[in-house]
Amino acid sequence: MIGNVGRLGLWAAMAVALVSTQGTAAEPLKLGGMVSLTGNGASIGKVAEIGWRMAVEDINAQGGIAGRPVEFILADTLTDPTHALGEARRLIENEQIEAMVGPVTSQEVIPVTAVTTAANLPQITAASSATLTPQAAPYHFSNSPTGLAQMIPNIDYALDVLGLTKLAIISDNGGMSKDAVAEMVRYLQSRELEPVEVQEFAFRTEDMTPQLFSLRSSGAEAVLIINSLGDDARKFLQNRDEIGWSVPVFGSLTMTNFSVGNAKILGQEAFDGVRSVQFVGMTYCEGDPVGVSAYARFDKRAKEMVSDLERLGGSSSIIPYYIEPFILKAAIEGAGSTDGDKVAAWIEANAAAMDNMLGTFEASSETHFLPSSKTLAVVRNAYAPRDDGLTERARCD
Repeated sequence: MIGNVGRLGLWAAMAVALVSTQGTAAEPLKLGGMVSLTGNGASIGKVAEIGWRMAVEDINAQGGIAGRPVEFILADTLTDPTHALGEARRLIENEQIEAMVGPVTSQEVIPVTAVTTAANLPQITAASSATLTPQAAPYHFSNSPTGLAQMIPNIDYALDVLGLTKLAIISDNGGMSKDAVAEMVRYLQSRELEPVEVQEFAFRTEDMTPQLFSLRSSGAEAVLIINSLGDDARKFLQNRDEIGWSVPVFGSLTMTNFSVGNAKILGQEAFDGVRSVQFVGMTYCEGDPVGVSAYARFDKRAKEMVSDLERLGGSSSIIPYYIEPFILKAAIEGAGSTDGDKVAAWIEANAAAMDNMLGTFEASSETHFLPSSKTLAVVRNAYAPRDDGLTERARCD
């Protein structure tokens, strides 16, 4: 039996042990997230938030980043670059974040990188504007290929496999797409061709039939579409059907990632003649085993966790955001620091060895866009992925 003095001594020892444990507990690593939760880009925001929160949950279950639990702080950009800039400053100065994921659209990311650069903060986004060079944004990396990298496989397929030469281009008016169109024109010129027509539409346009009529009048044998919003991809297909134009279509990742949801609204027939691109790690050829790839395992888990997954575009729409915190985890642990300059140097040196389910990454002092055109493959029937979430490759030779 323990007396009063004994109890006091025991309690004192327990208190000292508790204080000691609390004192040595790792401080949380504050990870900031920025995305359009409201405004014209809200459809992207919901998907990004789900992907980021799933990743943070998994990272914390694995012990966090460098032994530190991750505290995720999410900010709404309102799809407004000026507001995004203010929120970036708030996250850095008030919340004292040490790394950032997002924003998503290039017109928001570009001004925000000025703030993250000044703060020596590592940042991973899905922005695709070619202006995001290491010189302009040294601590920013994108897990999205540039617009040109997305469209090179499409152009090569149209020219080399289908033998088409009269290609037209249509895009939204975002920064990534504008840059991509200029580069696509130059790529076509390198193959001794000119686009027969180039058209542009505004984000969340209500009608793009005038642009489609112009494309049809040009005699286009195929249309290349590059855009950021799934809603705009759906409107393009809807309007193409309404004017009765069955021209072959080659789309960017947006077309692929939102095909499942858009087909539920428009019907699968709206995708007749439509091809697009997808990361190689998310595709299959005939005879490939079902359910064994890293992405297939992620797809199974996403289906179990997200009740309205199909409406959001399926697991393929979530995966680009899910891997962003993992890129930071690998880089911060590899660099032994959260400093942007050290993290960037580590990624440049080790990108090709980074484990990810999309495909092989690349990085250098010349480019911080991790996936190249070799990471992508042209796919068909993107609205009907296999049971394990993989999409059928259009070319397997």
